[in-house]
Amino acid sequence: MPDFSKTLRVLLSASTVIGVCALSQTPVHAEDAAPDQAVLDRGAYIATASDCIACHTKPGSQPFAGGLKIATPMGDVISTNITPDPDHGIGKYTEQDFEQAVRHGVRKDGAYLYPVMPYVSYAGMTDQDVHALYVWFMHSVKPVASAPAETTLVFPANMRSAMAAWNFVTTKEEPESGDSSTYDPLRRGKYLTNALEHCGTCHTPRNFMLSEKQDRYLAGTSLDGWYAPNITSSKTGGIGNWSEDDIVAYLKTGHANGHAQAAGPMAEAVEHSTSHLTDQDLHAIATYIHQVPAMDDDMEHQARDSFGKATEALDIRQSAPTRIDDLTEMDGQHAYDANCAACHGQTGMGTKDQYAPSLFHNSTVGSARPDNLIMTILHGVQRKTEAGDVSMPDFSGHSDVQRLSDDELAKIVNYVMATFGSGDPHVTADQVAQFHKDK
Repeated sequence: MPDFSKTLRVLLSASTVIGVCALSQTPVHAEDAAPDQAVLDRGAYIATASDCIACHTKPGSQPFAGGLKIATPMGDVISTNITPDPDHGIGKYTEQDFEQAVRHGVRKDGAYLYPVMPYVSYAGMTDQDVHALYVWFMHSVKPVASAPAETTLVFPANMRSAMAAWNFVTTKEEPESGDSSTYDPLRRGKYLTNALEHCGTCHTPRNFMLSEKQDRYLAGTSLDGWYAPNITSSKTGGIGNWSEDDIVAYLKTGHANGHAQAAGPMAEAVEHSTSHLTDQDLHAIATYIHQVPAMDDDMEHQARDSFGKATEALDIRQSAPTRIDDLTEMDGQHAYDANCAACHGQTGMGTKDQYAPSLFHNSTVGSARPDNLIMTILHGVQRKTEAGDVSMPDFSGHSDVQRLSDDELAKIVNYVMATFGSGDPHVTADQVAQFHKDK
């Protein structure tokens, strides 16, 4: 039988949202009197901070029209159309219907949403911000008359009614009150981190009921092949050695020099959400993160970004050129030289501007867990911010650049971590195979 626990964990971990004041029980329509521009601007900002577009927009399709597939062992969860189209989207939702979906996980027809929509975090949103979000969706988002495929999971995950019991026992954010824009920096940072950006959804481990472990808040956990790291104030397991400006730079650009680079789900969060926040809000998040109680890690006993140094550039070229039809698999050093050194350098220093980052003083290479290095090589890096576009090709079996076998990829991981990072993790080809999303 499929592993329902694993499926629900995936549903709980994915980054998403659909996103009131006295709640209106009459749907708002775009042709109605235009609301105050300040409300629309606020709603647009809340939608960005909550990263609505990331999961409700299929690549190449209309914004918020849904259709994005989130793979689970029991089938694909298909994100819904949340444009104000009355027949295929949320155009018939009243403000009260909208609030029930956003903060309680119950859609208009009374069915329960899967917690791939992190309503347990959005439960903390203020009435004013939910109201602004609703008004913005109804007045500013273009209606799209298309219906994504229905989510069809196998038993028992297809029983949405089971979510009622889970909702009863899980821990949700308490709704904040007042005008969130007037909060002091620490309170504003807490509100952004917990309610809007829903950081705990990915970075907090879960108990046997798959609720977030409040006693391990932001202490790190696995996420669909990636490892969402410990981001508490621990100086060994977390990011306690980062400055406030380091955190701001990372959230704004996806890169903190000498610390880390965003890839995978975090790159998406930076691209679609945190890079668009005001500097004031980014500093508020950093202020709050800095005071989160330190949680040490069972595996990380030294700061992940403190490992390694530049190595001597050894000339490993042979007197005879390598033939293009020679399919003999290389060892780790030769595979690194052939596929990685052109960008990261034989010494591991990266490019001068760190577009291709250094492999030492790098939290991915310095981690005791090889997960994120494996995933980065398998799936590459793509993120766009105002600071520029960052791209690294993938080296999977579907690569348009160079297709590496699982054994070659394992050898590169072992070589890179042994040479520039925390030490050889002795990754095998069979372990790499477990990280393929298409398997």
